[in-house]
Amino acid sequence: MVKSKPILSNDNVWVEKILRVYWLLVLMVIVGQTLGLLITVFYEPSYVETFILHKLVIPSYIQTAILLFAHYLIKVKKVYSSYFITTIGTLIALVVVAVHPNVSGLKVVFLLAMAVILIYFDKKLLRFSFAFNFITLTALYAVPDIRQYSTVYEYFSYHFVLLAGFLIYQIILDRGKEVLDFLNRAAEKEKALIVKSTVMERLSKTDLLTGLYNHKTFHEYLDFLYDQSISQAMPLQLALIDIDNFKMINDDYGHDIGDVVLKRVAHAISDQLTEDDIVARYGGEEFAVLLTNKELEEAFQIVENIRLYIASQYHEELNEHITISIGFCELTESMSKDEFFKETDELLYRAKGGGKNQVIGNQFINMKS
Repeated sequence: MVKSKPILSNDNVWVEKILRVYWLLVLMVIVGQTLGLLITVFYEPSYVETFILHKLVIPSYIQTAILLFAHYLIKVKKVYSSYFITTIGTLIALVVVAVHPNVSGLKVVFLLAMAVILIYFDKKLLRFSFAFNFITLTALYAVPDIRQYSTVYEYFSYHFVLLAGFLIYQIILDRGKEVLDFLNRAAEKEKALIVKSTVMERLSKTDLLTGLYNHKTFHEYLDFLYDQSISQAMPLQLALIDIDNFKMINDDYGHDIGDVVLKRVAHAISDQLTEDDIVARYGGEEFAVLLTNKELEEAFQIVENIRLYIASQYHEELNEHITISIGFCELTESMSKDEFFKETDELLYRAKGGGKNQVIGNQFINMKS
């Protein structure tokens, strides 16, 4: 099995969810800056105007502009690039840290920007995010006004924290991939079992030679349809079909040719029936047909058409036509299931004994070609 990385089926949905996280982060920053403003008003009233402009208005404007630009590209231009959404997260983190360089520990916000990428289960994207955040963090320390608030120890500490986070996120992705592979293998095994079970069920219900239902399945349908017919007053007819002189075919031409004839007759019967009907190979050269939801005349005509259709087929292997005899019976309320089948079987014997190549029914006179 070819291994592949997971693919998000709804990239636009996930991109929008990530943007909502970014909006929440910006909102939290604004709330924090507003609280800082209140403290400034109380302790440093002379710094209030500068604080509002440089700590609240300008950074909020920049972050909002970044996110609105992202929304434009996503909604209008349909840009769902994971690299684009990664870049947006790092830029938001950059603004937060640049505005508050003196706030200890704030630089771990780059870890959050990198953590969002975990939803893509893509190591290549994670490496890109780490490199971009690492370079951005390094670039911040190149700015003198920001560097003055950090010691060399802090400079290296935050880089090591970012590296540690990257390594931990890689382990998370490895574990996620392991779980995903396990689930994929389990799903493949389950599908294989379903297919095997379906095949076995079909084999247990069908005749291997003709592909029709087998003797056992026919009686299951007969039980069910008999109950439905009696309880719901649903029309139900049964036809038992026997190939005339089939023993002579086997004796004269061999069982291989006999099997060819059986399959051809089975297909011919199926071709004349509707999807509401049930046909089975009952045994040997005998077939059984259950006709449902049909008026008596319609059902009888279908059975007669089967007889005529098969009689018209020419079998090159035999250099002749073959015929069938049919017993046809409609279920009545007074009949038990066994009586229904037994009467049809007796009608079949009458058709065989009365000259073959005919349909004899309990409601119709003999029709013979």
